Amino acid sequence: MKMKSLLSSVVWLALSSLPGSAPAADFTSSFPPSIEREWPGPDYWPNPMPDWRISEGRLICEHPGGNRNVVVLTRELTSEPKPFSLRVTLDQVSAGRQPRGGWAGFQIGLQGQFPDYRNAAVFGKGLAAGIFFGGRLFIGKFDEQAARLDMPIKGLTLELSGAPTGETYLLSLRALDANGRELNRVEQPHVHPSWLRGLAAVAMSTSPLPEIDPAAPRPGFEAAPAANTQRGREGQMAFSNLKLSGEKFKAFPERAFGPILWCQHSLQNNGTLKLMAQFPPLGKSGFEASLELDGKRVGTAGIDPLSRTALFKVERLNTRKNHDYTVRFAEAGGGADAFGGRIRAIPGARRPLTMAAFSCNDGTGFPHADLVANVKAHQPDFLAFLGDQIYEGNGGYGVLYDGGERSVVDYLRKYYMHGWAWRDLLRELPSFAIPDDHDVFHGNLWGGGGRAADISDGFGAAAQDSGGYKMPPSFVNVVHRTQAGSLPDPVDPAPCDQGISVYFTSWAYGPLDLAIVADRQWKSAPKPLLPEADILNGFVQNEHWDPKTQARHPDAQLLGPRQERFLREWARRPKAAAFRVVLSQTPWNCLGTLPYGQHRSDRVVPTLPILAANEYPENDVATIDFDANGWPQAKRDLALRVLKEGRVSLHIAGDQHLGSTGRYGLEQWNDGPYWIATPAIGNLWPRRWMPREPGKNQAPGAPRYTGEFEDQFGNKLTVLAAANPRLTGRGLPRQISDRAAGYSIIKFVPAKREITLENWPYWASPKKAAPDNRPYVGWPVTFKGPE
Repeated sequence: MKMKSLLSSVVWLALSSLPGSAPAADFTSSFPPSIEREWPGPDYWPNPMPDWRISEGRLICEHPGGNRNVVVLTRELTSEPKPFSLRVTLDQVSAGRQPRGGWAGFQIGLQGQFPDYRNAAVFGKGLAAGIFFGGRLFIGKFDEQAARLDMPIKGLTLELSGAPTGETYLLSLRALDANGRELNRVEQPHVHPSWLRGLAAVAMSTSPLPEIDPAAPRPGFEAAPAANTQRGREGQMAFSNLKLSGEKFKAFPERAFGPILWCQHSLQNNGTLKLMAQFPPLGKSGFEASLELDGKRVGTAGIDPLSRTALFKVERLNTRKNHDYTVRFAEAGGGADAFGGRIRAIPGARRPLTMAAFSCNDGTGFPHADLVANVKAHQPDFLAFLGDQIYEGNGGYGVLYDGGERSVVDYLRKYYMHGWAWRDLLRELPSFAIPDDHDVFHGNLWGGGGRAADISDGFGAAAQDSGGYKMPPSFVNVVHRTQAGSLPDPVDPAPCDQGISVYFTSWAYGPLDLAIVADRQWKSAPKPLLPEADILNGFVQNEHWDPKTQARHPDAQLLGPRQERFLREWARRPKAAAFRVVLSQTPWNCLGTLPYGQHRSDRVVPTLPILAANEYPENDVATIDFDANGWPQAKRDLALRVLKEGRVSLHIAGDQHLGSTGRYGLEQWNDGPYWIATPAIGNLWPRRWMPREPGKNQAPGAPRYTGEFEDQFGNKLTVLAAANPRLTGRGLPRQISDRAAGYSIIKFVPAKREITLENWPYWASPKKAAPDNRPYVGWPVTFKGPE
């Protein structure tokens, strides 16, 4: 079966095309009055989604701010010197006086930092045209000579048209009343055509227009003026009857995104399949989806009204063959969608298996087309997303902490970017995602078993240091459901404090026997337990306080009793496969250095100079960071002893923004399992490991930062490789090029009992030419698993 035939047979009632003889690229919006929701439909991307709503047949910006727009995904202005036009009707819907200080209308020629329509939809810059709230029309920039319409913006139609005139374009903007009578007009006679390539959007902003010179060539993305996106000021605006037409527009129906956004699944050796479909906000509850396997309907599932997910479970599936699947969704009276993929046969117990692992995606590089292609070149069998699939700032527009429905939609918009980037791999590779601190809108998270954080002084470091979750349980449960919902069932499903859900579980897949745990959810907050340390945002401020001797506390937890019990039972039962592996958010050590005098806070990390490959700082000292899981020491050691007794080969984790590989020590160095920590996908916080003194018992010729060490909590660890930030000279954003961004590849070879660990640069793959065909320095690391 061809997968493309199942991708998006979308006929959706939120949008209809012009009928009959209209050119294929022409487009007309139609928002039926019966729909009330934040999501406009599969042909649109709203920025930001919580601020927009379909209501009474109109698209309304209900929560004003700078640069609010809804981008049309399935039409694009090409470089062809052809005519085009856009038309929309505006209605001011806010009560009170006429809004001031902003504008409403169109954005055209939206382009992003990368040549991908998804990047343009989220971050695009272009040319704006419309009406200032004071009544003057504009194209590209404010014209104080333009005539002013002294009237409310009610039933006002804007029509922007463009026609080539030699090597430039003539743009004309007309304002029409409800009867089609022209009220005013402005023109820009010499617009450079570079402004007229890209996506189009309707837009509203309560911030001033970032002015451009339409006659000059468009500058590069970084040089183009950025719009102010600050929330607030007056003005709610409704848009209706949007029409795009003209030969300059090209149709891309395959870009439609939704209503089935993507699917992710797990399949166990025992034949249990869990498959979850992610949806956008669809409006009122009561929606259902269905699952077909090999053309036969096997079940239906309701769409959860908060997480917008439909979860299917199938028992006793034949794991020795491939199964084609289709998820179908239909709404009474109109729209339907189908999303298809394949459940692959589970690899045999003796067949080598490749896992790709990721963490820490700050949005830089979205939609990561190069990274996805690089990962695909390894032909992975399995994907593991180990936390921070989103950051609070992903997609722009800040973060909503109010804890209500808008906060949930704010999270979903950010998480939709994750699925939008990875869905072509997710559609047929088993995978899971587990949330970390930023996923639940935390900088650091000491979950305390689900308790509520003290937010009386806001949502910053003080709230986090108090322990617990800043966001309400309903929000946290949405994050757990959307990311970990397709995991095998939790082994102990009872919720923790406040009714927050749990997801720790085991998963036998081919030669792998996996234990997936949450090493943030039950972790104790250090500040209340260790008041003498004077902890601020996880860092010790008291320079006379010794973490090696004074950080131990009898009540401090790491995994919590329930997960400890699970790990013991899992480790003691007969091995279900050749390799036992534990996956969690964070390595169980504290691996990081900062310049002496700046080492009591990590605020300096983003501003540290990136060093050349031959440079090394001479004044770095190890950090005392309670966000890392080198603390609490006693519970860290307990977990590692359980893993050692259970013949666990490897611990895979992320979080620390520093790709690393090494071996844990307990009573002595190198008597515990190996670990690999993934590099960050987009490295907002480029930590480094560059201690003054080299490690003991280094391998011949190994870098200075390798060898046997004790971290600042007294934990023994042997560092075999670390991907420190280095200057590369690449023409990429620094979060990718110079901050050691990338991904992990883990290869399991059952016949040899061998595991090979590799941390790869973001831009590299085995199919590229040298030097972009190899992992970071120090990798691969190969070792034999326990018998």
